Amino acid sequence: MFLRTFFYYIYPRTAQQISLRLNMSAAQKQFRRPRFPLYMKKRRNWQPVALGLIMAMLITAGVLYYAAGRHTTPSVLLEPGQRYTMYHCLYGKRKAVTLADSTVVLLNSRSRLYVPAGFPQTRREVILDGEAFFNVRSAFPQQFTLHTDKLNITSRSGNFRIRSLEKQSGATMYLLAGDANVGKSYHSDTDNERENLSAGEMILANKDIDLMEKETFTLAEQQDCLEGKLVFDNTPLPAALKKMEDWFGVEVELKGRSSSISKAVSGVFRNDSLQDMLATLGDSIGFTYRITRDKVVIKF
Repeated sequence: MFLRTFFYYIYPRTAQQISLRLNMSAAQKQFRRPRFPLYMKKRRNWQPVALGLIMAMLITAGVLYYAAGRHTTPSVLLEPGQRYTMYHCLYGKRKAVTLADSTVVLLNSRSRLYVPAGFPQTRREVILDGEAFFNVRSAFPQQFTLHTDKLNITSRSGNFRIRSLEKQSGATMYLLAGDANVGKSYHSDTDNERENLSAGEMILANKDIDLMEKETFTLAEQQDCLEGKLVFDNTPLPAALKKMEDWFGVEVELKGRSSSISKAVSGVFRNDSLQDMLATLGDSIGFTYRITRDKVVIKF
C-alpha cells in the first residue's frame, strides 16, 4: 500500500499502470479455466473405431465363406484319426484325377473325393461326396471300393458314373462297362440285399424312403458325358437345361414368361464351361442369366 501511494504521488502515470495490471491479474485469476491433472483429461472414444474394425472383419469372413461355397463340411464318412488326400472340383468345372492304382476319376462340379493314406497298398477304398465318373483298372488283386453315404460300390474292373451328395437324399449309379456290385451303405430294416450290375444297368436309391432299385439306361448318352461332350439334338429347352443341371451339378431356375421356353436346342458342346454354354444359348434363344453359388437364374 505504501509503495502504491509512493508511486502515485511521485510517478502518477506509472502508478496507474501498476494498479491496472494488478486489477487485471485478479480478474484473470477469477475467470481462469481450471487445469486438470493429465489423468483427468477427456479420453478419445475408441468405440466407433472398434465397431468399424469388427464390421470389416465380419464382411471379410462373409466374402471368404461365399467364395468357398456352402459345400465345405467334411464328409460324414471320414474316419477319426485317418489321414486323407482330398480332391475338390470347383463350381461349374470338371476335374480329372488319376489315383495311385491308375484308376481315373472325373469329378463333377462341387464334388469331393477323399483318398486315405496308404491307398492302394493297405486299402483300395475311397469316399465320394458329389458326382464323378470312375474308370477302375484291374491292376491290383483286391477290388476297388467306393463309399458314399447311401451306396457302397465294389468293382474289379469297371466304368461307372455315380451321383451321391450327402446333403441330398437321392443317389444314382450308372454302369457303362465292366462289372460292379452295389449295396446300401447303411443298415436297412427291410432290405440289405446287394445288386450285381452289367453294362447298361443302373441303381436308383433314396435314403429317406429306404429305396434301392435296379433299372436300365441308354449307354450312348452316358458315354457322351464321359467324353466331355454334351449333345442336344432338337432337344426342348427345359430338357436341355435339365441335362446342364446334371452335367454341372447346379440348379436352374426360370423367371419370366416367354414363348422361347418351348424352343428346341441343337448343338454339341465339348468341354465347355457353364458360362460358355449359357452365353451361347442366351444369344440364340434370347435370355439373360445370373450365376450364384449353387444356382443359375435364367430370365426371359
